[in-house]
Parts: sequence; C-alpha cells; structure tokens
Amino acid sequence: MASPLPAFLIAYSDSSFTNPHEVVLADEPKDCRGDFTHMGAKYWGVESRRHKATTVLQDEQALAYDHDAHNWFLIGLQQRAEIHTLTISTKWYTGNQVRAVSVYLKDETTGQNKQVLNRAPLTPDSEHSFTIASTPATECLVECYCEGGIARVNLFGTPLGKTPERINLLEGASISHVSNIHYGDPARAVAGNRKEMHMFGWESARTGFGEQALFHLKKSARLEEIVVDTYLHRLNAPLTCHVFSLQALDSQIEGLLRLVPRWKVIFSNGQEVIPDNFQTYMLEQKYLGEKNFKIKLHLPSGSPWKAVLPFAALTPDTFHRFRDLKDCGQVTHILYMHYPNGGIHGLKVFGVES
Repeated sequence: MASPLPAFLIAYSDSSFTNPHEVVLADEPKDCRGDFTHMGAKYWGVESRRHKATTVLQDEQALAYDHDAHNWFLIGLQQRAEIHTLTISTKWYTGNQVRAVSVYLKDETTGQNKQVLNRAPLTPDSEHSFTIASTPATECLVECYCEGGIARVNLFGTPLGKTPERINLLEGASISHVSNIHYGDPARAVAGNRKEMHMFGWESARTGFGEQALFHLKKSARLEEIVVDTYLHRLNAPLTCHVFSLQALDSQIEGLLRLVPRWKVIFSNGQEVIPDNFQTYMLEQKYLGEKNFKIKLHLPSGSPWKAVLPFAALTPDTFHRFRDLKDCGQVTHILYMHYPNGGIHGLKVFGVES
C-alpha cells in the first residue's frame, strides 16, 4: 500500500492514558509491553478513560446508560486530498480497544461533511482497512463508541493540488513588552511546529493574571488568520486569548501602550474596578469583601488599539484556527494576550503584507 497522507491531530475529547498525537503517525504502533508509567501499562495512540456512557444517579440509587455517548478525535490533513481508504489499528489493545467507530470526512473548500463509516465494529489487536467512495477532505472526525484505545488511523488517497505557501507574519518580527517568560518565551511559540513530543514554547508562571507580548511586524499587513496551538499543554493551557492591533511607528508605541486593553473586575452589585496593576490586585486579593465577580477586558475610550480577535476560548492540546477576524486594515503591531497564564506551543498570524 502507498504511504499514508501526512496528517496531524487537531483536537480530541479525551486521551487520559496516552500521548494521542501518536495516533496519526505512519509508524508501526510500538510494542510497549513491560513499559509502565504512573498511569499503568503504556500504550501507543489514543486511549480514553473508562465509563463514558454510564452515569451514577446517587439520589435514585441507580445508574444511567447513554447508548450514543462517545469520545472523538479530529485529524487534519497537511494537504487537501481525495480519500479512498482508511486504516484503523487496535494493535496491542487486546481488551481495551474502542468497540466501534463512526467517521466523517470534511472538506473546507466545499463545506461538505460526509459520513463514511457508521459504527463500524473494531476487534482487539487488529488491523482494519475500509475502502470508501472517493471523497475530498481536509479533516477527518473519528467518533469512538464509547471508550477505549486506538493505536493508529491513517488516510490514503490522492492529493488535490499544492498547498499554497504561507508566511507566519510573526517570524522575523521584533518582540517587546512581554509580561512573563518563566518557562520559554514568545519567540519559541512563533517557531513552534510540533517537532517535539513534549511541551515546548512559551509558558508563564502560575502567578500571572493576564499575559501579553507585543509584536512589531517587519512590514505592514492585513491579517487573515490566527493560529494558537496548545499542543501537548494538556493541564496548563491558558483559558482565553485576545488579539489587538494598530498601525503606528515604533517611536509612538510607548505612548500608545497607555491605551492598551486592561483587565477589569465587575462585581455582582454592578460596581466596576479597573486596577492599575491587575496582577497585584489579584495576588493581594484586594477583591475580598465581594467574592463573586466577573473579569472582562476594558478598552479605554479613544484607544487606537483595534480588536482583531477580542475574545476566544482556548482548550488544552488543541490546534486553534481563528479565521473570523475583525478587519482592522493594514497593521504594523500585534498585541497578543491570554488569560490567566499557562503555556502555548505555537503562535502564527497569516495575512497579506503591503
């Protein structure tokens, strides 16, 4: 058989026992017998925790079962392709394999989302091959009914044209006004391309309450897409990210930084507080006396900073692509923020330079 199409893991619902990024590799699933971690016997691929479908109803002294409960993982193809075959391996999963899968192929070019497998059964420690009607795709969603392990999923087909080369606008940009570089720095995130099988990038200390980095672009550009990759940051990813921009000379930046977005506290009685130093305010617990409050970004009146991506939730170990951006025209500086702290592996901004 020909080589599988190059792919990567975009996101997944759960892989508590394994490194799930192995599931898309072309490598033969490794024999890990006799190899143990703190989680027990080591396995290759995706393996979720148990009891996805069953819920304890303590008050009723009963248990509820959901036939449709499932885990899932989403695969991205490095290049759009016409898919004709899927192979799914449960190698080494002798009693803890996923019992059945449904598979959907999505094509971002046409918007088509087609189911190609419907609860296809899987057997233990086996190689499964499924021939399907040729289907164009850029992504593959695998639904796992309802729990267990899969060692490998590979897709085979014919690439459709060449993927256009795109430049990360942050490459070569100078970086200033970084809030925290406790573990790594923003430059490592700019360079992050999933070449490691461990956490790598920019991770701040736990004492941060809102991190930021300012990127000075080499050329003015119009922004089209932002990627924030929390690859392998499974327990320490930030909760949200926020991107603002402006067009200005470097000599003007110090003055304009007085008008950047700031974090504010909104108490349950409607009172709002915008601390001069939000980190100090939180660490010194100056909010006590009114313990229930919300935290929001505040853009000062008359601020030249324009919201490209005003608020976006982040999830652990996920390749986030943000394309629905607010058009801010040509920009020269990008302010990236995330809340409250944590680590990102990759940070990319794509667009058209002037």
